[in-house]
Amino acid sequence: MGAPGWTPARAQDAPAGAAQGAGETAQTPASAYGGPSILSRGNAPSVMRGGETARLVPFLSATGSYDSGMGGTTVNPQGQSVYADSYGVEGDFGITGAHTWEHSVLDLAYRGVYRDYTNEGSYNGLDNSLDIGFHHQLTSRLGIVLGEDFARTRSSFSLPMAGLYESGTGGFNPIYNALTAENVLATPTLASVSDVRLVYQHTARLSVSVGATGIVSRQHAQETLGVNGYVASADVAYRLSRYQTIDFNYSYSHFGYLGQLGDTGIHGAGIGYSARLGRYWEASLSGGASRVESLRSVAVTLDPVLAQLLGESVVFAQSRSVFYTPYGAAHLTRSFRHSFWSAGYNRSVVSGNGLYTTSNYEAADTSYFYGGLRRLSLQAGAGFGRTSAITQSLGRSLSYHASAGFGFGITKGFSLVGRIDGYRYSVAGSGLDRTTYRAGMGIAWNPGQYPVALW
Repeated sequence: MGAPGWTPARAQDAPAGAAQGAGETAQTPASAYGGPSILSRGNAPSVMRGGETARLVPFLSATGSYDSGMGGTTVNPQGQSVYADSYGVEGDFGITGAHTWEHSVLDLAYRGVYRDYTNEGSYNGLDNSLDIGFHHQLTSRLGIVLGEDFARTRSSFSLPMAGLYESGTGGFNPIYNALTAENVLATPTLASVSDVRLVYQHTARLSVSVGATGIVSRQHAQETLGVNGYVASADVAYRLSRYQTIDFNYSYSHFGYLGQLGDTGIHGAGIGYSARLGRYWEASLSGGASRVESLRSVAVTLDPVLAQLLGESVVFAQSRSVFYTPYGAAHLTRSFRHSFWSAGYNRSVVSGNGLYTTSNYEAADTSYFYGGLRRLSLQAGAGFGRTSAITQSLGRSLSYHASAGFGFGITKGFSLVGRIDGYRYSVAGSGLDRTTYRAGMGIAWNPGQYPVALW
């Protein structure tokens, strides 16, 4: 699979208009690659990189909320999980935006959320999410990109709206998306995906890159599986023209799991193509195949006679399996003067999400943001995710999600904000079928000239 990339921050200010010509970007240091996005490098769409650079902007908010489908720790006499509804209050704080120096760009989005519910105290507490990327041009030809995606959260509702819909302004990171958006048990989850990538621009058309990614995931539940992993990747990209780029990529991923003996190694190789379709459209495609090798320890119950001789009734035997699976991604982005729309699909092998280990993961989504009015911003998105276990006998999971929100400027940096979310999650053959809804409204503040955007 392609190496995951860092996710640029979501600015609170509205989009500044159409991008400049392909290869000319206000947020990219001189001499860096400026063509259509390269999926294997986790690039943001180039039609979103032009225009005025957003500044770093802090924000605060206080909202009231209503949540359905909470709990799940109580079981009725029929053996079914019991979910409850609850009202609550929350305070949000953070900083988001970008800062540009002569040879560097910093993208930052941090959000902290403190929640307090009337009758679901297990959900009370502080959640955090951080997306940060730093791009520095070391020489006229060599650049470095550092990134960190981090979340400590109980549910995907704690993340900014674009955290669910990574085909928006940010690059797509399937591993981080699977770890944070597919929280099965609604228990506190910690996920960290750290990236470093070197990009060498050999000529105006030819560039190469190498990267490394570290992965850590933990869930605060005894029955879940923690993950330690890494990805090493490399690619070669060639600009066929000012508006088209082709790339060839390779990656090796390794996932190890706490709570069980075994690990997984994945070799992936593929090809990508991206193009600017006129001034406002951009499309990116990639595809390839992965070789997945899994080594597990399987409990074997011994014959009673043999067990008596050895003094052990159960031993562990190693089970090795190798198979091949395709991966691919497609992203389409449209930039308007005061808004943008995007849609994306991804299929890849990921490290799992606490319940699943190594899995085939599919996700599709669409999102829209509008900020054409000085006092009003609108956001909406929807999508689905599907996880199929590779080394386990668990049934396939399926999730659907949708969100919509608004920010309406009142006066002097204060905004009225509202958001509604819906989420459904099910696991085939398990009886798990969870549907939750969330609605919130409150007051927010930021020093920008536009209302706070919940994305």
